[in-house]
Amino acid sequence: MRDPRKARYRFVAAFLLAATIAHGIVFWQEHARLRAGYGDFSALYTAGLMLKRGEGRSLYDRREQWRLQQEFAANVDVRKGPMPYIRPPFEALLFLPLVYFSYPVALAIWSVAKLIFLWLTARVLPRPHPFTRVYPPWFEVVLCLGFFPSFLDLFEGQDAIVLLLIVAAALNRLRSGKDAAAGLILALGLFKFHLIIPIAIILWLAGRARILAGFLPGAAILVALSCTISGASVLFTYPSYLLSMNRAEGIGFVTAPSMPNLRGLLTAFLGRAPYPGPIHWLLVPVAVVAIALTARLWRPLLRADYSGLALGFCLALPVAILTSYYAYSYDMTLLVLPLLLLGGEFLDQPSLPTIPRNMVVAGVLLLICTPLYWGLMLRLDRLYLLVVPMSILSLGIAGLMRQSPAAAR
Repeated sequence: MRDPRKARYRFVAAFLLAATIAHGIVFWQEHARLRAGYGDFSALYTAGLMLKRGEGRSLYDRREQWRLQQEFAANVDVRKGPMPYIRPPFEALLFLPLVYFSYPVALAIWSVAKLIFLWLTARVLPRPHPFTRVYPPWFEVVLCLGFFPSFLDLFEGQDAIVLLLIVAAALNRLRSGKDAAAGLILALGLFKFHLIIPIAIILWLAGRARILAGFLPGAAILVALSCTISGASVLFTYPSYLLSMNRAEGIGFVTAPSMPNLRGLLTAFLGRAPYPGPIHWLLVPVAVVAIALTARLWRPLLRADYSGLALGFCLALPVAILTSYYAYSYDMTLLVLPLLLLGGEFLDQPSLPTIPRNMVVAGVLLLICTPLYWGLMLRLDRLYLLVVPMSILSLGIAGLMRQSPAAAR
């Protein structure tokens, strides 16, 4: 008899492969505009240029950003101001070597590097039974390119794939029992601190307290590095800069209604409120409760086998995105990790409870559906509705964790 599991894997692989080809066509059609500076990479390249010229204290000066971007992206006619650099100062060091090349060449190098990072993610992600590998790493990378957030990250020249590799490497160290090393690795992802800090807190509350032995010193080193680059005043100017960007509209910064998180969903229904407004007061308790519940579910499983550790990570990542204050669809690249882990034989185990398993399957299928993203982004302008598939996936994983034999011990 024909194995229905293999048929499912082939169907999903064929779908993602078709999406990869479609994404490749879009990339090729738009490559001239990307080389001219239309993508988000222009902000990262600008930060590298500032460091090269010894202007680290001007990283968040919008007039200086605009002046530099006129040097390599003068033909971008859709902006009335600069593409703003919004990361902490230390991340600009990553792009310093790239500014020794022209912008188009630097963008090409960055894109190839991220393809390598995707391959490394597939390599370092622990996959013992029942999270066995179905396809070789190189083919998993090809399939990952059919996942719209991964494609968008490459298309825009963003840095979410780097964060994905960091999280996968941290999980690798946690599996080996090297919690301090995992914390140090996780700290490297603080260029997206709004996503990494909740993950570290969940791990700490769940019982892996030694992660802080690496995470806190790593964070202190990065803060010191940022102060060296931009001066100690950056500790005050950077938060003020982000707050001013958050209050402004139409300056290249993602607005709340286009965020695939609870903030975007609440903004869509309650309207854009002044800061701080009712949405912000709602988000804080929701985030606290979500983090606490995730940690509570995860705590008994962390004492079990790798399945418990992996499932907890699969839940912590969408929870971090859903409860974040700022997110865009390329940040959902982090969900490559649960998609890879749950794409093995895990969901084929007959002992899994039916309803949570079906919820996980439904969430995964919705999240890999590229037409859904295109429709929500281009036709409806309702990216906040991505909260629905992420919530389905999260609740399904939570159900599997809650009904796990290890949780009952």
